Amino acid sequence: MPKVPKDYEEKMRNSILDAALEVCKTKPAYEVTMRDIIRQTKLSIGSVYRYFRDIDDIFISLTNRNQSEYRLWEKCEPLFAKDISVRDVVLSLFQVLGQHLIDSIPAEGKFTYEMNTKFLTNPKLYEEKRGSITEVTEFEKLMQNTMLYLQEKVEQGILKPIMPLEDIFSFAVVSYDGMVRDLVLAKCYALPGDEEGIPLNEMALTSALAHSLLYLLGEGAASSP
Repeated sequence: MPKVPKDYEEKMRNSILDAALEVCKTKPAYEVTMRDIIRQTKLSIGSVYRYFRDIDDIFISLTNRNQSEYRLWEKCEPLFAKDISVRDVVLSLFQVLGQHLIDSIPAEGKFTYEMNTKFLTNPKLYEEKRGSITEVTEFEKLMQNTMLYLQEKVEQGILKPIMPLEDIFSFAVVSYDGMVRDLVLAKCYALPGDEEGIPLNEMALTSALAHSLLYLLGEGAASSP
């Protein structure tokens, strides 16, 4: 028998995940079936089921792949080690996040939004599957380390926040989540009247959030770049 290349199975899995993502671009994720994905792959039923047990297995694998693909933490980690001001660290972090939104939303924003909706409307399913979902996403890792970094700067007296740090951080996370939601709705769904709305620019939005965060952290008096 011919020898199967070592990366053959990984390529097959990725080709099936790519097909699933393509289907989700034209159909809500919560309505996609295994039959839809099999048809898109042009593989046999047995070939697809060899790599994935069911539709949830495919979607969770796709979610995990999406979470690691952009390497947010890998891009941001060096910023914390540089000998630069807190202001420059925060502005640089949100610049990376802005570029991340530009890159990721057109590719899988719709899928991620619909999967979150599926889990929110079916908590039991989420509890059953959460063990298969990557435990600490790149974004969560970035948020955890950013919080620790800011806490350290407060303890050192470098930052003098005008309100509790936990509240500032909650504001930043909730604002960013809302930004992501509105960008997904604007860029991935054709809604009536969208052309008359306020234009959404990823870099401008993340920059505005960064400057708001700096103000709350006591950095508001610093000059803008």
